[in-house]
Amino acid sequence: MRLSPDELVETAPLVELVETPGGPPTVRPCASPARAPRDVQIADDQDAEDRWKRRVAEAVHRIETNGLEKVVLARAVTARAAEPIDARHVVNVLARDYPSCWTYSIDGLVGASPEMLIRRERGLATSRILAGTIRRTGSEETDLKLAGALARSSKNLAEHELAVDSVAHALAPLCSGMNVPESPYVLELPNVLHLATDVTAVAHKKASALRLAAALHPSAAVCGTPTNVARAAIAELEGLDRGRYSGPVGWIDARGDGEWAIALRCGIVDAADPRTIELFAGCGIVEGSDPEEELAETQVKLVPMISALGAGTVREVAYGGKQ
Repeated sequence: MRLSPDELVETAPLVELVETPGGPPTVRPCASPARAPRDVQIADDQDAEDRWKRRVAEAVHRIETNGLEKVVLARAVTARAAEPIDARHVVNVLARDYPSCWTYSIDGLVGASPEMLIRRERGLATSRILAGTIRRTGSEETDLKLAGALARSSKNLAEHELAVDSVAHALAPLCSGMNVPESPYVLELPNVLHLATDVTAVAHKKASALRLAAALHPSAAVCGTPTNVARAAIAELEGLDRGRYSGPVGWIDARGDGEWAIALRCGIVDAADPRTIELFAGCGIVEGSDPEEELAETQVKLVPMISALGAGTVREVAYGGKQ
């Protein structure tokens, strides 16, 4: 029997591995169906938003004065439900609403990332780089115009070029036959448009997916350029413990093949109080970045998790109401 998407989200249990004495583990469905969170409240902290905008302004100042080219600053908001949050429900909704993303749920870290740090399949390495973002409106005609504007934006193109260069530079010692497209394409997601580039190369025989991921992380897409200067600026300015946010998340097999996404568009369930989840979003800050616009970008990047928690549909959260 094939379930509809709604039935899948509400009723389908995930599976668990069960140890079998003297034999391999067996797979069986989890005992209870996934449960949607109830009465989810998102913290609204205007003071925290103002502090974050001041940090963005300071980052722009450093870019203009001390050799920093780009830095990624993240922020977090807290959501709280009436009962423990079932990550199975959240990941099911994300998989349904964001089918072109890499959806994951690992020990309380749950999200749907649009950015593949590295995939290695039969020796072919692929990395999808995203940098440059614009919010969708819900109007196909308007979004088409926005996509054109994004593809011509000098600020977004400059930010994107830095991210692509960092990936190409990191892969070069471990790969051959690298193909870096001359210009990005526009990736369409339900809530945003991104500038995207898919870099491909032939991985060296001993360069496993995990080794490639280690070489790439942290890329300019989550840290900045130059890496050491950006990392120091993040430590001084961000005021946030990222935890596993923006780190690699994925798998590797015995042949060295695997997929490692960047843990973006995600949240981390509080182990001490599973009714609480911290949601993360960040932006690449470059010369000319406007703090108010960067704050708005983080808000739209929080949309996938907010809607998956049941605090509104993608359309309602992203566009401000039903259309």
